[in-house]
Amino acid sequence: MKLVLVGLSHRTAAVAVRERFASDAAPAWNDALFSEAASISTCNRIEYLAVSERPELASQGLRERFGASVDELLYELHAADAVRHVFRVASSLDSMVIGETQILGQLKDAYRAAFQAGSCGPVLHQLFQRAFRTAKRVRSETGLGAGQVSVARVGVQLAAEIFETLEDKRVLLVGAGEMAESALSGLHAAGARDLLVLNRTRETAQRLAERLGARSGGLDELPTALRECDVALTSLAVERPLLGLDELREVTAVRQGRALLMIDLGIPRNVDAAVSQLDDVYLYDLDDLDAVAQRGRAQRRAALEPAEQIVEAECERFERWYTGLAVVPLIKALREHGEALVEQELRQALASLAPTDAETRRVLERFAESLLARLLHAPLTSLRTEAEEGNAPYHADAVAEIFRLLEDDE
Repeated sequence: MKLVLVGLSHRTAAVAVRERFASDAAPAWNDALFSEAASISTCNRIEYLAVSERPELASQGLRERFGASVDELLYELHAADAVRHVFRVASSLDSMVIGETQILGQLKDAYRAAFQAGSCGPVLHQLFQRAFRTAKRVRSETGLGAGQVSVARVGVQLAAEIFETLEDKRVLLVGAGEMAESALSGLHAAGARDLLVLNRTRETAQRLAERLGARSGGLDELPTALRECDVALTSLAVERPLLGLDELREVTAVRQGRALLMIDLGIPRNVDAAVSQLDDVYLYDLDDLDAVAQRGRAQRRAALEPAEQIVEAECERFERWYTGLAVVPLIKALREHGEALVEQELRQALASLAPTDAETRRVLERFAESLLARLLHAPLTSLRTEAEEGNAPYHADAVAEIFRLLEDDE
């Protein structure tokens, strides 16, 4: 069994490409090609991860999910490199915003979706669980991500830099999910007080807005809100742009030349890129935020080295566990062989002692089980240890020959 990962991210593809593959739906997997599979989808990446006995075919199958048009933008990782990548993603070391806190939740969503789809087996279960542990260690031992760091906060930082102060600005927030919540907290911390949250579901917008004394409403209020606000941040889940050139042209016609800063945090994008043609509208999407994020990355550089060391240590631990899988069938066979012998000898012993009472039978059964466990403890422990050290083939063959397990298979 080999791990294979194929994907594209902000490092290889623009947001216009990434949004084509953004989806909340869990993909269907070809069980004949993948024994286990999962998809990782965030605002800055879409990746397919699989476990297969035929890694070359698995790689081809994963690439076909993206299509030939983006093949040159894809990256492909195998075995230990794939493990290291997932651990770095979970720890927010491969994010546009190093140390962002949302990525771990998105990775947990990927694990949950794979589990519910029945495509998450023992290997991916261990991979995800160890990735979560790695992220926790990085956060607690290095402080990376301990603050309120997110893509949404970078958007707020950009708005604050452009206007110098947000205290006298009317700010519109479209959406009420995790990204919007992070943005709202950041806006409030940056001094913004005239805040309006709009969402498809008014009740959700109201619950979010009430936390910081903001106003709330439904999307039917969006045209009016755009005419009045100075800054608009959007983070709705959409299949196509919520706002196009025609809608914004109507808005600017009544704004009398007042500048409108729009920060699109959505993937797919909430605002059509053509809106940037308008003279008084300044539109930024996720790719545009990268330059702002670079400054934050430099400030957090001191924590990167110890974080990478934690990732490497956890990768080694996973590799030892993964290598140990090679001896699992032999361990199972050895136990079954021992249990069969115990059952045979116990049956003969009980027959020779007949008649026996229930207590005598229980004593003999416990004695047999305990003796078998003690006899197998040393060889089983040795098998696992040697497997973790990479010496599984030699020791596995030796154990199989000593206990004549090979003869049983013939």
